[in-house]
Amino acid sequence: MTIPPVQVFLVDDEAEVTEALKWLLDSVKIPSTVFNSATAFLAAVRNHEGPLCAVLDLRMPEVSGLELQQLLLQQGHDLPLIFLSAHGDVPAAVNAIQSGALDFLQKPFNPQVFLNSVNRMLKLARERYETRQRRIEMEKQLGQLSVRETEVLNHLVKGHTSKEIAQLLDISPKTVDVHRANILHKMQVKTLTELRRKLEERPLPSTP
Repeated sequence: MTIPPVQVFLVDDEAEVTEALKWLLDSVKIPSTVFNSATAFLAAVRNHEGPLCAVLDLRMPEVSGLELQQLLLQQGHDLPLIFLSAHGDVPAAVNAIQSGALDFLQKPFNPQVFLNSVNRMLKLARERYETRQRRIEMEKQLGQLSVRETEVLNHLVKGHTSKEIAQLLDISPKTVDVHRANILHKMQVKTLTELRRKLEERPLPSTP
């Protein structure tokens, strides 16, 4: 799987802050995009397809960083986040971390501390993207299975033998073996062990 570079979205209502952060990230060749509006940021997140993470200012006039975090979660965007604050707001930091933020840095911060935090965020963004892409691919593969193959799949992962499945579905063991071979091919695995491991991240499809 080829993974696009992780994009860092920088969100702060003060343009000089985001430009300084962008300059710092550019200096170490980390791609970033600046947003001085929560609305523009949310629209860009919805349209972005590659791995993504964000640096949010805690206090912004339009929407606060914490409110923005909650909006992202409500809209199903599981972005790794770092918060920046000039106010040293401990309760806000606790709330941000409890809601899944990776880090909370107080301005002014050491540039290397910021870069270290961003690098951890990049790693997490790549991992989440890989997981999402694997699940999307698996959904496509499962969608290729016929109703009968899905029934056989459900029994196979439970450890039933071909003979047992044949009795349960009132078909021949040879027909079960044909379905099993088709399932392995469509799911792009070679063994039942590989298939079970692949399906551990996702509940089995239901059968009519």
